[in-house]
Amino acid sequence: MKRKTTLPAVFLIPPLIILAILAFVPTIAAVNIALQNRELSFPNSSYIWFANFIDLFGDRRFINAIWISLIWEVVTVTATMVVAVLLAIFLFESASPRMRSLVSILFIIPVMLPRVSAAFVWKFMFNPLFGLINYPVKLLTGAPIDFLSLPATALASVAVVDVWQWGLFFSVIVLKLLETLPPQPFEAARLDNAKTWEVHFYIGIPMLAAPLISLVFVKMVESLRAFDLIYVMTRGGPGIATETLDMYAFSQGFVEAGKISYASSMAVLMMLATIITFTVLWKWVRKWQ
Repeated sequence: MKRKTTLPAVFLIPPLIILAILAFVPTIAAVNIALQNRELSFPNSSYIWFANFIDLFGDRRFINAIWISLIWEVVTVTATMVVAVLLAIFLFESASPRMRSLVSILFIIPVMLPRVSAAFVWKFMFNPLFGLINYPVKLLTGAPIDFLSLPATALASVAVVDVWQWGLFFSVIVLKLLETLPPQPFEAARLDNAKTWEVHFYIGIPMLAAPLISLVFVKMVESLRAFDLIYVMTRGGPGIATETLDMYAFSQGFVEAGKISYASSMAVLMMLATIITFTVLWKWVRKWQ
């Protein structure tokens, strides 16, 4: 008869307690502050309960921040996965194993860079006077384009940096997943004169459905943490064209108004929306698997 041991509990319970404290204490504090009218310029505060949340839905700048955040999430997640899958298939079909290993190392480098450093590098590249990206634009049109200062191009330009970092990294993951698949289904499809895109669209990608969905969830979480990238490159501008929810909350809490409670109410809503969205998506994915 096997003897029960308490060793797993000894090692697991202390870190779980620490994680619970780190997770729940700030959350409870944020909810508590959101129910008050606390401001940086005034030492006193009182409970106004849900007034901050009610005011948010009459704030047009808050609604704009929600819209920008949704666009950012959809564009970066979709573009990252498309780039990753296409690059992985291209390397899988055209590169030798040795070349794949070399390219994989190069593709991992961007995601290892601190995002702030990457943002400064790309901000320099987008510079209308001496940026590398504007050089071919000036040759073709005769005039540079200030991509980060135009409302129509600013968000897309920042998204390029995010996709450059994570799309290349995810392509390495997808490539390694493709290499682990059994070759027999691919060979059988090619014997039936299936085209390359058909082989991967109908065989390769469906076989990798579960890990690809996991990568989508990882990228969705990562895209929510793009404050530093957007702040360095555009600071939410021009105007509020690239101002996401976290940027607006930071601005209201620490830059413009000092409304800590108002900013905290945004953070609480973001947390609730994220939990609900990911729970619904996870259940939907589980149902169709």
